[in-house]
Amino acid sequence: MSYSGPRANDTSRKVIDTAVGVLVGLRGCSPAEAFTELVAVTRQTGIGIGSIANDLVAVASGTSSADNAEAFNVWGELIRRDRRAPVAPSR
Repeated sequence: MSYSGPRANDTSRKVIDTAVGVLVGLRGCSPAEAFTELVAVTRQTGIGIGSIANDLVAVASGTSSADNAEAFNVWGELIRRDRRAPVAPSR
């Protein structure tokens, strides 16, 4: 019995969940709306959902490379805008 399938699936699910969280944080949308956006980008680009989610996480975390160009094209401005937003002082 091979464990590569379930392990790969678990990793992909974690990355997708993380990408959904990134979009929820950036857009202030619901998790369902964020997942719908990921699916729409998957259809638009032809890149698998696990891969595009991984690319989004890389772009958002600042660890992206040329391999993540498609995610940067889709979400780069959103992420840049969020990084420029002023942080409210803590009380």
